[in-house]
Amino acid sequence: MTYMLSTELGYFGNIWVRQNTMEKTGTSHPGHKHHFDHVTLLTKGKVKVEVDGQPEKEFVAPTFIVIRKELEHKITALTDDVLYYCVFALRNLDGDVIDPMYEEKHDPLSAAAKV
Repeated sequence: MTYMLSTELGYFGNIWVRQNTMEKTGTSHPGHKHHFDHVTLLTKGKVKVEVDGQPEKEFVAPTFIVIRKELEHKITALTDDVLYYCVFALRNLDGDVIDPMYEEKHDPLSAAAKV
């Protein structure tokens, strides 16, 4: 199945947010792993999460899913129109949390938000 990543990406301070959509049941985000723990906010639909060496688990929105560092994991849509957000702290190459400036296009008080 295909995986569709939304173009809505961004950050505020040191928090990165990536919106992910899966339009059809059975669509999956291929197995991968991260260097740090992060949370996935499931806002619409039902998914199956498979993690290295663990029994698969199902989650129904609205909920959050903790993804532990260094563990291969895969997310599969169990319903149509799944929507979830990966949220994690931005870090430098040494693993230290960094605090860059935010993108003004997401700030309703900025003229850039009108674009």
